[in-house]
Amino acid sequence: MTKKAKIVLLAGGLLFGGALLPSHTPAHARTVHFTPDTNSAVVSGTVEGTEMIPFRLALREGQRLDVQCHSRKKGIFFVVKDPTGAVIYKSAESPQPDRWTGQASAPGRYTLAVYQQHPATRKGQTAFFRLHLTVAEASAAGFLP
Repeated sequence: MTKKAKIVLLAGGLLFGGALLPSHTPAHARTVHFTPDTNSAVVSGTVEGTEMIPFRLALREGQRLDVQCHSRKKGIFFVVKDPTGAVIYKSAESPQPDRWTGQASAPGRYTLAVYQQHPATRKGQTAFFRLHLTVAEASAAGFLP
């Protein structure tokens, strides 16, 4: 077998073998719906390795959003993004990384994304989480984020 044929076989094997490996696909955002009689919801899931699990919910301007994140493992955090995609809160930078309360500054779809940030992340380990979300109208006295 010639050197050129060996290289072609090797390259083809690498391409074919790479196609068999599972590829990492980003998680699809799940939309959080509130039933007409309630203003809260509980969503849960499992985060693996470095992935982020996004949840979207529609808010009207002035509505207050309360988030509580529960997990048995340490290093589970979340971010909150406004409708433009700008990050308005990072729980990893907060003294209370498992909860947040904020007010919608504009109407639209807000995103909460849960992720891991600890050594287990690099090993691809999983962690279960549960988010308790409550939406309420802003009080007449006002609310500061």
